[in-house]
Order: sequence, then C-alpha cells, then structure tokens
Amino acid sequence: MSNSTEILIKDLLKNPAFIAWVLEENPELDRYWNEWSDGDFSRKAALDQARFTLLSSKNEISEITDEHIAYKISQSLEIAKRRENSSKTNNPEYKSFKPYWLTAASVILLLALGLGLYKNNNARSVFTENKQQFRFSGEIIEVANSDQNVKYVQLPDGSSVVLQRNSRISYTKQFDEKKRVVILSGEAFFEVTKDTGRPFFVYANELVTKVLGTSFSIKADEKEASVFVAVKTGRVSVFSSKDKHAEDYKDGKKLAALLLMPNQQATFERNKFTLSKSSARSSVLLRIPIENQSFVYNETPVSAVFSSLEKAYGIDIEYNEKTMEHCSITATLGDEPLENKLKWICAILEAEYYQNGDKISINGNPCN
Repeated sequence: MSNSTEILIKDLLKNPAFIAWVLEENPELDRYWNEWSDGDFSRKAALDQARFTLLSSKNEISEITDEHIAYKISQSLEIAKRRENSSKTNNPEYKSFKPYWLTAASVILLLALGLGLYKNNNARSVFTENKQQFRFSGEIIEVANSDQNVKYVQLPDGSSVVLQRNSRISYTKQFDEKKRVVILSGEAFFEVTKDTGRPFFVYANELVTKVLGTSFSIKADEKEASVFVAVKTGRVSVFSSKDKHAEDYKDGKKLAALLLMPNQQATFERNKFTLSKSSARSSVLLRIPIENQSFVYNETPVSAVFSSLEKAYGIDIEYNEKTMEHCSITATLGDEPLENKLKWICAILEAEYYQNGDKISINGNPCN
C-alpha cells in the first residue's frame, strides 16, 4: 500500500461526512463518495479500506469526534430548512414553521446526547486503550467469539487460546522478536509455547500477565470490578499496568511481581488497584473442560482421544473412523498447545494432520 493511500485512509477515518456515510448508510452521501473515488484507483482503494476498517471496528470505536457531532447537528438543521422551504413553496398561506424547528431542535438534542454518550462510553473501552498503547506494527489480527461456547485460536508462535463466549483477543500476525503480546477482553484459557528468551504477555483490563511457557485462565470482563487469573501448570507473574515498577517487570527476562504457582489464583480489584493471591483445590476458573482435563491416555482408542480434544478446544476433528478403528494411544500430554499435542499423536499413529481454522483433518493408516 502506497504512502498516499495510507494518508487518504487516515484522512477518511477522521472525516465526519465519511463516518456518517459508513456507520449510518446515508444514501444522500452515496453519490458524493462515488464521484469522489470515480476513476481514481488510489481513492477507490482508500475508500474501500477505510470503510472496511470502520465497519470491522464499529463496536469498539474509542472516539467519535466533536466535528462528527457538529456535522450531524448541521445536517439536521439543513433538513429542517429544506422542509420549511418546501412547505412555503407548496402552501403560500402557510406562515408558521415552528413545528419543523421544534422537530429539528429535538433531533439536535437527541443527536448531541446520543453521540456524546456513545463517545464517552466507547472512550472507556480498556480493550481499545490497551491496543492503542502498543501501536502494533504489521497486520493486526482480532478474533471474537460471539456465539460459540468456546472457540479455539492458534497464535503465531503455536500457542493455544480457548476463547469463551462474548470474549475477544487482538495480536499481531507475527510476534515481536523480543516479546509476544496479546490483548484480551473477556475470558480465555491459554497454553503458551515455551520460549524463555521471549516473554508472553496478556493485557486484560488493567492487569498484565507475564509467562514464559505454561497454561492458565484469565477472567477479565470489562464491566466487572475484578480480574482473575488461575494457573493450571507452570508459573505466572501478574502485576498492574499502573504499577510504578511495571516497566521493570515487563523488560526483565525473568518472572517478577506477584508469582503464581499451579492451583493458585490472583484477584485484581480494579477500583483499588490491589492484587491478592489465594490457593485453590484446582485451577478451574471458567468452568470449561480444558481447565481440569489431564490429557493422559493409556491404550485409549483414538475415537476417545479425538473426542476429548474436540471437547477441550471447541474444534472439529475429521478422520477415517473405519480405517483407524483399531488404533489406540498411550501418552501423557501436559500443558502443550494443541499444535504440539497433534504432532505427538500423529507421530505415534504415523499419521498426518491438516488444520483449517477450528477444523482438523487427520489422515492415518490402519493399526493392527
């Protein structure tokens, strides 16, 4: 994408007339924007990309500008004036236009209040603020789970995320050379690929979770007063993003701040910015199968193995049941991400797997 196109996109995303056209599907502006981009490849590309960007992020727009509110108010006044002129032309004896101005005043008041509330509410989105502070370079990936019980997401380093309903994460298509960063809003279970030289961070509301390779759950609903972290295996470090030592905790190669071990939980009180640690009998926080599943198989039929993986990760596994009906597995798979589990299983079965989103296809041979 050329620099000129990028500049056009940025200008469009700040343009109140463009925002009104996209978000409200205003037909009165269709002709204007069609003529604006007609015959100009750069403008057409910028228009399409800016429209896509705005629509894909309309649920998390952090700010509707004052200029946009002013534009909508002036637009309402213009409509009222046109109605008055039309009435005056069609009915010369009509002398009172007060109803139109009253209607316009009501519309203006509602617009100002409504857009102002929209602006203030979205400005408080911690998820958006967390994303903005990183100024991610490269392609941004965002995954939301709006309708499934759990949704599987594979991160660029092979780490697994099991995303709960009404939750979302954001990350770059390729992680940074020095750190791996994920932004979370909602609830998720993580299995992080071990990489001691490149810490893995999860930013969830005002809490930062730092790991080197382990499995844990986070519950961070934006409307709730607390954030929770529970460790299944390994060790996890947690700290507030507002902590005066936060930068030291982030930059250090080792874990620091409040350290959590297996079956320990941390609770972060968002209003008080306080962290506390407690022990539990298990790591169950989100009440999903993967939290207490051990993935220990002892001559277990592949049908049962695949069924357990499907349930844990919210995926579909396709395989030839007739061909592999006599196959079984003996293995202990711990907190490895799903990708590693599949590699181990396929190595045992002398099979191959192919992944397409949350669907896994396994091709194997008969077992004697």
